[in-house]
Amino acid sequence: MHIGKIRHKINVSSEFTELSKNDESAAYLLAEKGMFQQACYFLIQAMEKAIRAKIFSLVNPNIEYFRERNRTHSLDSAVEFLIEIISTDNMIKKQVSVQLQQHVLGNTKYGYLHNNLRYPTYFKKYNSYSVIEVGKSDFELLSNRLQLLRKFLSDLHKFT
Repeated sequence: MHIGKIRHKINVSSEFTELSKNDESAAYLLAEKGMFQQACYFLIQAMEKAIRAKIFSLVNPNIEYFRERNRTHSLDSAVEFLIEIISTDNMIKKQVSVQLQQHVLGNTKYGYLHNNLRYPTYFKKYNSYSVIEVGKSDFELLSNRLQLLRKFLSDLHKFT
């Protein structure tokens, strides 16, 4: 038995945009119920998909190289790839990287956060498993970063 129905010949950039908005909506619904850990996870998912939407608006998604480079499920790798393709000018790449990493995303290790929001993690330093606890203020911080990211991505053409 199959679950769902596959739609073919989609505009991948538009789909990522819609998925990003849906993840953001799910995050707000979860936050309203006090489920901040899950809500923060969905905000990170929304960020990643917003970046992938931008990437696929700049490159041909039918080219195998771009498809393969965009297969990961990592916000950090999406940022890295966006910076790689944004310009051939290394100075512009550096400026975009600094603006995006420091001022928009807040130098957060999203790969770490993405995993630790979902699973306990073993820390050798403490010789124990640990979990990350997040609350409303963390949700609000990530929500603000998502809004900054959306604005940054819409204005990105001004850098290049």
